[in-house]
Amino acid sequence: MEKFMFYEEGCYYHLYNRGCNKELIFRDEKDYQKLLQIIKKSNHNNYLQLCAFSLMPNHYHFLVKQISEKPVSSWVRYIFNIYVKYFNNKYERKGTLFESKVKAKCINKMKYLGMLTHYIHNNPKNKLNKKYSSLSFLNENKIIYLPFYEEVFNSIENHIILFNEYKGMKNSEIIEKYLFKKTSDCPQDI
Repeated sequence: MEKFMFYEEGCYYHLYNRGCNKELIFRDEKDYQKLLQIIKKSNHNNYLQLCAFSLMPNHYHFLVKQISEKPVSSWVRYIFNIYVKYFNNKYERKGTLFESKVKAKCINKMKYLGMLTHYIHNNPKNKLNKKYSSLSFLNENKIIYLPFYEEVFNSIENHIILFNEYKGMKNSEIIEKYLFKKTSDCPQDI
């Protein structure tokens, strides 16, 4: 039985999902651009802070902070309802695009908040996918919440230095195990 996730104001969440049967959810650059356009028009800044993201051919990752009573799940449902309609229409298909409901992990430790940001930014492995990661948007304040990098890393420059160190770490399996383990609740330790 799947547990119901309670989203709380002031909490950070790692949101992720992948295509049904690991199929592509982005088939060309226009698909990535369409989702970014939907995100920009979603007025998400009114109720959440989008801190980091990466859009991969068959999955996505978002790091968000809920800043109102409106749950982040409403935003995810909104953007992907529009995107799936676009995708199904464009590729003349029907049905679900994703393997399940969005997966959400509450991040309640500052240490893991930084590691998760690095994990998300390290996810893209080729030039195209790096283009559709928040790492490419650190110089603009259009999509992501840039003050997050001041709050967590003291500066964007420091984040880049720490990110480069992260890429060379040997214990990334331990980090991934924590980031994806199931938890029942999220006490606010940050």
